[in-house]
Amino acid sequence: MKRLFYHICTVAALLVAQSGFAQVHEFGIFGGMANYHGDLNPLFSFKMPGPAAGAFYRYNIKKRGAFRIGGNFGTVQFRDDATKIERSRQRNLSFKSNIIDITSLIEFNFLEYDKSKKRKWFTPYIATGLSLFFFNPKAEFNNKWYYLQPLGTEGQNDPSYSGVKKYRLYSFAVPIVFGFKFSLKEWNIGIEGGWRKTFTDYLDDVSGNYPSYASLPGGSTGLAAQLSDRSRELGVEPTGKPNYQRGESPKKDDYLFLGVTVSYTIMRIQCPKPFSTR
Repeated sequence: MKRLFYHICTVAALLVAQSGFAQVHEFGIFGGMANYHGDLNPLFSFKMPGPAAGAFYRYNIKKRGAFRIGGNFGTVQFRDDATKIERSRQRNLSFKSNIIDITSLIEFNFLEYDKSKKRKWFTPYIATGLSLFFFNPKAEFNNKWYYLQPLGTEGQNDPSYSGVKKYRLYSFAVPIVFGFKFSLKEWNIGIEGGWRKTFTDYLDDVSGNYPSYASLPGGSTGLAAQLSDRSRELGVEPTGKPNYQRGESPKKDDYLFLGVTVSYTIMRIQCPKPFSTR
């Protein structure tokens, strides 16, 4: 019976190996929050976080590293009235955007991470790689939501006049990830924060200067003008004069995922030694 079980285990192990599954393969999920840093939130306030979730696959490289690929979904948002910066409060802009994020990472474990060793069941880690993400900022006006990119709130619909081209609704980012994980046999629990340094300044639809009304659809009374300069809603002198600064800085926008990871490692089948009596 022992010999039969050994042969069955051997065949099963070969099938698992051939199918690409071993203890190096790990599948997991992520849940937490998303936060944004940019022209509307230059101080990186956490007053208006949004939900975030994702899933990932991790290929463990021995005990010190891993390759990982995953997809995340999150919501980022902010309003000028949530900041303490007086100029921003007078500007009175706001936005919300869903983000679909596809990220590949190379991870480095600061400590050896080995599930078979009692003293190597946890480690802090760092990771970086490349992200492709999709976004589409929108704003609420008169109890309705409007996507901002088609409106060209900085004159993008008339680049020959404004000199500003329409931005794409996707971009790349460099992820900088810090985390801590520990194992419970096949399971892994982690706490992780992943900063995305993006290559766009339009995550919030705000970047450069206020446009001339002549470059906006509908002129000074159109929807684009209303959402380009919202200081008029406060009953004060409008701040949106042509060529006056609209964005807070020339730096690109960033976003952050922060939360908990749970993953499962597919372990090798443990077979008894041949002819063993135990």
